[in-house]
Amino acid sequence: MSISRGAMPSYQPFQCLVCQSRFTRHENLKRHSALHSRSQAEASLPCDFCHATFSRPDLRNRHMKRKHPEKEQHRVSKRVQRAAPTHVRGHSSSPTAVSPAGSQEATPSPNGAHSSPENGIGSDAAAWNSAMQYQQRHFDRPHLGETSDLATTTPSASRVTKTRLPTDSLHQNTLNETSLIDQIVQDATDLERNLLMGTSFLKPANHPEPQLPLITTPDDTLDANLSEFNFNQPILDRLSPNDIPQLQVDWAPTALQISRGCDLFFARVSHFLPFLHSPTFDPTQAPPHLVLSLLSLAYQHGEDPECGEQEGSGERFSIRCFHQARALLASDEGRPDAATMIPTLVQSYLLLQICAMMYLCGENSASGLKMHSHMISLARTGRMTQPLPVESGATADLESLWREFVKAESYKRTLFAVHQIDALWYQFLSIPRSISHLEIKHNLPCPQDQWECSSSAEWAHRQLIARNSGSSVKYTDAVRCFLSSDADITISPFDPYGAINIAQFLISSAREISGWSTMTGILSMERFGALRSSLVALSPYICPETQSSRTNHAASCAATWQTAMLELQMWSPSHTGGIVEGSIDAVLSQSTYLGTSEYLCEPSTTKAILPHVNWFLRYLEETLIPDSEAPWVTLYAYKAFLIAWQLIGGGAPGAMEAVGVRDGDLEGAMLWARKVFHRRQKKQLGKLILSCLDELCK
Repeated sequence: MSISRGAMPSYQPFQCLVCQSRFTRHENLKRHSALHSRSQAEASLPCDFCHATFSRPDLRNRHMKRKHPEKEQHRVSKRVQRAAPTHVRGHSSSPTAVSPAGSQEATPSPNGAHSSPENGIGSDAAAWNSAMQYQQRHFDRPHLGETSDLATTTPSASRVTKTRLPTDSLHQNTLNETSLIDQIVQDATDLERNLLMGTSFLKPANHPEPQLPLITTPDDTLDANLSEFNFNQPILDRLSPNDIPQLQVDWAPTALQISRGCDLFFARVSHFLPFLHSPTFDPTQAPPHLVLSLLSLAYQHGEDPECGEQEGSGERFSIRCFHQARALLASDEGRPDAATMIPTLVQSYLLLQICAMMYLCGENSASGLKMHSHMISLARTGRMTQPLPVESGATADLESLWREFVKAESYKRTLFAVHQIDALWYQFLSIPRSISHLEIKHNLPCPQDQWECSSSAEWAHRQLIARNSGSSVKYTDAVRCFLSSDADITISPFDPYGAINIAQFLISSAREISGWSTMTGILSMERFGALRSSLVALSPYICPETQSSRTNHAASCAATWQTAMLELQMWSPSHTGGIVEGSIDAVLSQSTYLGTSEYLCEPSTTKAILPHVNWFLRYLEETLIPDSEAPWVTLYAYKAFLIAWQLIGGGAPGAMEAVGVRDGDLEGAMLWARKVFHRRQKKQLGKLILSCLDELCK
């Protein structure tokens, strides 16, 4: 993979203290900083003539000039009407104040109101006691025993930090860690800037990686106890009380609902969120907030057994669990031992935000994005970007050794899931990423066959078979390897879930290049060629030939790679137009609108993208029961259809030949699209897409 080398960009001395973006001029930094201090209404500037929304007035003005030039007189009159309110807002758009911890991520300001709990939640089941422990301790799951999974036995305080953190020194310690994170994020900025300018991706051999400082005090020896950790210090991006529903203390799921929900989750959800270990997960030992969060996703894929599997009962039960989990999370964060619960808190917020953004949609999206920002803050506070130390005294026998492996692997995979979702929100909504790939100090996930072992004996056997395959590789080293100019890339086998995260990083890089090229007017296909070479080299790892393409896990992996290849050729018109969305509803509406108005592909581009579009068309045709489909795969597939719709409308030969639609047959293409997306109408995402297809026909 050859990478062109060019001059470095101009010096950018002005840095945002919230999201670490850098600028050449101070006035550009001031304009950017206003984004972090705006209210929700101010951060969403709608177009008066279409569904587009913008984060800055100048981006909206540029859109109006390009898309609606015939409305010039109306635009001038509206500008006069806005003059006074704009002047008032100008006084409040000062740079965002930075907390003592120096929060590293920008909190997005999505559209829509916060979610409210479902009214009329009844007390149709036995309530949890004051400690919210389950009254039923054993279910009909004979393979479940005492668990050591991260989700069921949270790491003790000794595994979170190497030192005691006295309250009087917490502020200084936080500043030290903030300085380190500043350096890490700056390294990420430098690497991505090198990517934009076509320079080397690799660090010099003598460039040491930053290490977390060892914090000590004269009065305290090294101790791993977090008992003095003040969880209420202002170091977290905390949720507003207005965003938290009321806890329903007289309601709890029944043992049957929990057992059925766990089965649904591991059968239909865990393949695209593989951080909970099915063989060792025991819901009777897991924190209630995690179980409720799990159920909120699980029952989007099945019906409530307590309602006789009545149609729609699963979705209603999912919503009930969703609101109860949010309320319980807020309560648990106020507990004295909350610092030791950070891993399961992060897992719960991860599941809930996916439920809010991808399943409930609409007004729930606002709370989903707030949970995302809070989750990133929690992950940093708990140092989840660092590997989990292994306790030497806990490995006396094979069983305990296996359970320690499961715990550490679950911890690692949780952080990778956080990274993936962070990249997805940037990809779909154009919201800047909150976590840099350079912050992740974990090795790549272990091979899938090791993770799915159901016993310690099976795991030991897999470990023996794989012992000559080489040692595991750090995620950051793997990224550098795939971005290097080496022709041959050889890395020991790892789970395609790690490859998905590398692919998401490459998609993000392509988006950043497309945005940069749009703003500067400078385009170098060599930079996109370097990314394409990296994706080609990644293909055997993310889409291994030995894995059946019909499995749910393989389909999710392949869909991510196919989307990355499309992103290199088909720039997102909403992203290059500066449009920032606050919900998947808005993304679908905007994609449908832009999909019918953008320029048609040239023959050379059509030839390059058609194989990847055809993959999605065949996938939609062959997937008759998409009950286990990852929601983002549904979005990927719809966007691929929009490209095919654009091609067939422009007379491109063979645009939908892969699924039997003749060239130029728009009516046939629409009938086919309604057929394949009608299979997904049980979920809210499918309903939204069918509505967009109606708009596409107008």
